[in-house]
Amino acid sequence: MNDFIDLLNFASDETFSLVNYLTNIALCAIVLYLLSLIYVKFGRSLSNRYQLSKVLILVGVTTFIIISIVKSSLALSLGLVGALSIIRFRTAIKEPEELGYFFISISIGLGFGANQAVPTLIGTLVLFLIIYLANRGKSHQAMNQNLIVNLTATKEKNTQQMQEKLGEIIANNANRTELIRMNKAEDSLDFNFLVVLKDYDRINTITQEISALDTTANITFIDSKNMTI
Repeated sequence: MNDFIDLLNFASDETFSLVNYLTNIALCAIVLYLLSLIYVKFGRSLSNRYQLSKVLILVGVTTFIIISIVKSSLALSLGLVGALSIIRFRTAIKEPEELGYFFISISIGLGFGANQAVPTLIGTLVLFLIIYLANRGKSHQAMNQNLIVNLTATKEKNTQQMQEKLGEIIANNANRTELIRMNKAEDSLDFNFLVVLKDYDRINTITQEISALDTTANITFIDSKNMTI
């Protein structure tokens, strides 16, 4: 019984080292900053990656602070489980990639907060290498512009021809383009392209040419860097 009470004791036997704490939190912040740069460069999310990259740093550092506080006390750890059970995202995360980067950020905070700097650094460097190798051949610069097009699909229209014509219109007005999502429903075609436009005047050209293809087309342009819509 006494042993169980000792486990629940809030007092920590671990000697607090200010130098060690500051070193770990500094390393944690640096690694999280590198993670944010990698997310901005290689991420493919439709949301504002620059804004989310800042959130990754905040989440990781916050995790570090929490773990550094509760790691030496079972009672605090159990209290943390109860506290986290009431936390919910106001808006659900729709992109699996975003969730993956959040897990990486939390893992970095956990590792440094638990004073496991070396394993955390090694594991994080391996993850960075995997992300780089997986995206090395896809892009030499970030593609931050998203072009979302919705076309009407009816039995009278040749959807295959519409798709080919749409790709031709976008390719003629962009330095680089990549189709990342297509959804065909009963009465609509949804396309999402990552593009690097030759210039912003090309938006008007694309809009006019797509409207000529389908007068009911819905066109949305999002610059993830500047959030221009």
